[in-house]
Formats: sequence, structure tokens, C-alpha cells
Amino acid sequence: MKTVRNKRTSLWEKVWYIIKPFLIYMAVKSAAMLTLMMLVPAIPVSGMEAWVEAHALLLKAVINAAASIVGVSFLLNDFLKETAVAGEVDIDAGVLRQLWAYFRKGFWGYKDVNPAGLALCAGLGAASAYVLNWAAVWLFAFLGIASAEYDAVEAIQYSVPLWLGILLYGVVSPLAEEIVFRGILYNRMKKFFGLPLCVVLTALLFGAFHANLPQFLYGTCMGLLIALCYEKEECFAAPVLFHMAANLFVFIASFF
Repeated sequence: MKTVRNKRTSLWEKVWYIIKPFLIYMAVKSAAMLTLMMLVPAIPVSGMEAWVEAHALLLKAVINAAASIVGVSFLLNDFLKETAVAGEVDIDAGVLRQLWAYFRKGFWGYKDVNPAGLALCAGLGAASAYVLNWAAVWLFAFLGIASAEYDAVEAIQYSVPLWLGILLYGVVSPLAEEIVFRGILYNRMKKFFGLPLCVVLTALLFGAFHANLPQFLYGTCMGLLIALCYEKEECFAAPVLFHMAANLFVFIASFF
């Protein structure tokens, strides 16, 4: 007689189930970045090496965004399983067709759309970005703390023209990161753990993902607010709009 055992009963099995998509994303994104960094300078076009050298920071920004898209493409099935939960997505269709159907329907929630609530999330994103950035600048100046890693990231971010920065930091980056952190990780955590722990853990992981102290503190605080907006509005549009508004506010304000 066969013994039936429930899946993911141990803590290790739960943790692995939650963290595996993040590890896949990071591995694929890193591999894509390295591959593109080698391939682009090797393009057989006259003057390509000189162009790459002169536009190294801009190229890094574009490659980072492209690698994010590649990394997320490996997680689309997981994302749809965690978010498309009301039957509007045809499971017999291809992944891209399912994704398109989800963004037409489920992205805005499986209840009546709340435009005021979503607008409030976007406004809160911009306001939080302003307050937290101002507080971070003041705190680090007061404590005399500097971060070479953050300075390098900042140099890359502001090496792009305004229109490209809006695309990279206002669309690509927020959407990719929300698919990973709130769409998959946060929803998986909620299957096993209480809401406060899920909010805190995903926020900490989101902060650590940025890999430098200023952005860790900023990202952790923003991660807490993003998850709370997600819970309040109960639709994936809420965290995405919050994140987009925050990124756009910081980029455009700093750009000018």
C-alpha cells in the first residue's frame, strides 16, 4: 500500500519552494548580463568598441534591464500560478497568451476596480520616495557614511537620456521586480506564514537585492509599503503602480 505524504511539510521544503524562483531569477539574470556584456562589444560593426567604451554606463543600464526581462521570462509560469487564480486564464494556452490575458483582466483585480485606491497607491509611492530619499540623504550625511557601490549604481542610472530612463526605471524595472518579489515570493510565503512575517521578509529580501546599504534601507522601507498596498487593494496593479510612481519620481526629480 502506498503512503501518501503531503508536499512541503518541513520548514526546509517551504523555504526552498519560496526562494527557488528568486535564485533562478538571479542566476539567469547574471548569466544574461555576462553574455550580453561579451557579445555587444564583439558586434562586427566599425567603431563598435569605441562606442562601447564611450557609452559604458549607458550600456550597463540597458543590459541590466534586458537581463531582467530574460530572468523574469523563466518565471512566468510560476507568476501565473500564484496570481491568476480566478479562472480567467486559459491553462491550455501558451504562456505568453496566458500572460496577455492576465494583464487584460486579473492585473486589475478579480473584483471591481478601485481607481481611487490605485491612484492613492501611486501617490503614496511618489510621496514615500521623496520622504525616504530625503531622510536617507540627511542621515548618511549626518553620520558621514558613504557607499561606493551606491555611487556606482547612481552613475549608471543617470547616464541614460530622460526617455530611456522612464522606460527602464519607470516600466521595465518595477514590473520585473514586482513579478519576482510580490507576484511570486510574497504570494508563496502567504501559503505558509502569517501576514506580518511575509511583509517583513519580502521587504528585507527586496532591500538586500539592491546590494548596497543606502538602497537596502530604502528598498526595505519601500518593500513594506508595497506589500501593504498589495494587501489593501488585492490586485497586482497596486504594487506595480506604487513601484513605478516611486521610481519615476526619483529618476525625473534627480534628472532635472
